[in-house]
Amino acid sequence: MIIKKVFYKIIKKINKIWYAKILGVKLGENVRLIGNLNLGTEPYLISIGNHVTVSNDVSFVTHDGATWIFKENRKYKDVVKYGKIKIGNNCFIGTKSILLPGVEIGDNSIVAAGSVVTKKFPSGVVIGGNPAKVIKSTKEFTQKCVENNKDYDIKNYRKNKKEEVLKMLREDK
Repeated sequence: MIIKKVFYKIIKKINKIWYAKILGVKLGENVRLIGNLNLGTEPYLISIGNHVTVSNDVSFVTHDGATWIFKENRKYKDVVKYGKIKIGNNCFIGTKSILLPGVEIGDNSIVAAGSVVTKKFPSGVVIGGNPAKVIKSTKEFTQKCVENNKDYDIKNYRKNKKEEVLKMLREDK
């Protein structure tokens, strides 16, 4: 048992994709799992589509542990609550978001950092908050990003990202 825990810890650091697959997470193609990863106690209930980024410290919660409060009542002692979590294709899940049981994120959607996602959301939306709600469409978000995009030297950006980013930010003053 100890060897297995150590093995998982090492694999989690070396290759998060492999780690997630070993635990039973269904992963599409071109998935990025960044930073700390919390796949909960039932990772086999999680499916992530193609071209998805899951940012740092995202938590997947596939069961409701709050049923514990009534376990001593004989009438409810066998009540359990589980739910699958499904992320569609071409999605971004922001840092420190929490996805609860039964959550579905539609294709082409963005979950803002720090969001608590409690229900199903359609494709093509940016959601955020606690509880998460639709903020705008991804089409509106894209347009806003294009409108606010700074001019920069793409060749220098590829060679010296830090220098080019700092130049862009100096222009804001």
